[in-house]
Amino acid sequence: MRTPDYTSWQEGCAHDPSLLEWEGKYYAFSTDTFGAANGYQIRESSDLLHWAYRGSAFDLDGAAPHVQHGEAKNGKYCNLQEAFDWCVTSPREVGYGVCTRPDGSMAFWAPHCVRGTDGKFWLYYCLTGYFGGSKSCIGLAKSDRPDGGFVSEGLLLKSPAGWRTPNCIDPQVFFAEGRMFLVYGSFGLGIFLIELDPATGMRKTARKYEDFDRGEISFEEYYGKNLACGSLEGGVIRYHDDVPVLENGTWVRKKYYYLMCSYGSLSSAYNMRCGRSETPEGPYLDVNGNPLVCSTDIGTGNKLLGSFKFEDAADFYCPGHNDIFVTDEGIRLISYHCRTNYFIEKGLSRSNNFHYLYLGLYGFNAEGWLVMSPNRYAGEEAQDVSEEELLGISAGRFEAVFLEQGTDVVESVRLHLHPDGTIDGAKHGKWRLFGPHYIEIEANHDIFSGIVLPAWLQNQNAAGLTVTALGARSGMSLLMNSTNKI
Repeated sequence: MRTPDYTSWQEGCAHDPSLLEWEGKYYAFSTDTFGAANGYQIRESSDLLHWAYRGSAFDLDGAAPHVQHGEAKNGKYCNLQEAFDWCVTSPREVGYGVCTRPDGSMAFWAPHCVRGTDGKFWLYYCLTGYFGGSKSCIGLAKSDRPDGGFVSEGLLLKSPAGWRTPNCIDPQVFFAEGRMFLVYGSFGLGIFLIELDPATGMRKTARKYEDFDRGEISFEEYYGKNLACGSLEGGVIRYHDDVPVLENGTWVRKKYYYLMCSYGSLSSAYNMRCGRSETPEGPYLDVNGNPLVCSTDIGTGNKLLGSFKFEDAADFYCPGHNDIFVTDEGIRLISYHCRTNYFIEKGLSRSNNFHYLYLGLYGFNAEGWLVMSPNRYAGEEAQDVSEEELLGISAGRFEAVFLEQGTDVVESVRLHLHPDGTIDGAKHGKWRLFGPHYIEIEANHDIFSGIVLPAWLQNQNAAGLTVTALGARSGMSLLMNSTNKI
């Protein structure tokens, strides 16, 4: 069997991507993928559009036998012995999906890398015993450069098999108001938060699993604050301290923490949900005041993105596990992985098990709720949009996707926006544009509040405008692209 040339994958096979910017370059860190060297893939870009493979965060070439014999410590072989010893699982125990094997091999999931206060690059990594189990751990590794050479400093969290504790994977860190936090967790008991020491990147208050296991500290003292529950994972929090909100006809500035999670089955139902809070510890609520809870594949939380399809375009299938990223120039982006059924439909593949690195602009509606573009980022920036521009670019014609609670691929319908503020086509209703780019649409038994953004419309091979809006009643997104198709 020919070994795949993972160095040529570009944005392909980038599972659970997170972004870092440093000295004019962007770096995408992603989960280990079959066929590539283990230890996290790192891609580099100068424009956020074109990505090239740059190597692995951990240099594990030839390390397995040394790890197997307990030699990956004291700085050797990335100092990963403690993580390996906790997660190692015999294939006889579970039969399939083993990620940390007795032969010393390891497969890492869902990384997050930030620039630390000591000038080094801090990589928060997680290792798990086997797919679908909770025997996992989260650690911190550091390097002098962003493209590799990371060595573990130690573990922050450990979870045993059995799902009686959070699943210690999917770490994401953030700084806010002079403090530093780690959000983590996957399925089982949900998403949790602990505070870190911004001087070291480790836990603010030293806590060990052994202390918890002996009953010397409480569940919350070790695992932290529960933020969201159920069949969800990939939590990420972003703090914004200057969000414009329209209150009683007056614009005011507010501070919010936004929590995004991915809900449901990775391969058939993944969708991206969001809530917000005025404090890092929560509660995180959706537009209807509900805490974030996923039951099987659906639940509460503002549904920002799910499986959908515009006309004559490849579908966006099971988008999720995202990062919320703001460039040094202030461009707000959400990175996430996405599948597609396009190659199956064309008879070119029997599988959609490929995860592509996607990026999309995000912003805030007039009520301060986070909304995101349904189109892949192509270098555009948010700008003022007039009514003449909105109607003129396509004579008021739009493709519209009304997301739903279900997990099926939602196909677009045609809407026509008229100068008198009415809407007809597949749905009837009203619309109005106000402020620099805010829009309100009344249709489909809901009132959607959102923004208008420039976009590159891939299915039309043309620049256009996109609308991303959130339903005040449903908590579901309305996604619209201008179209020149008759």
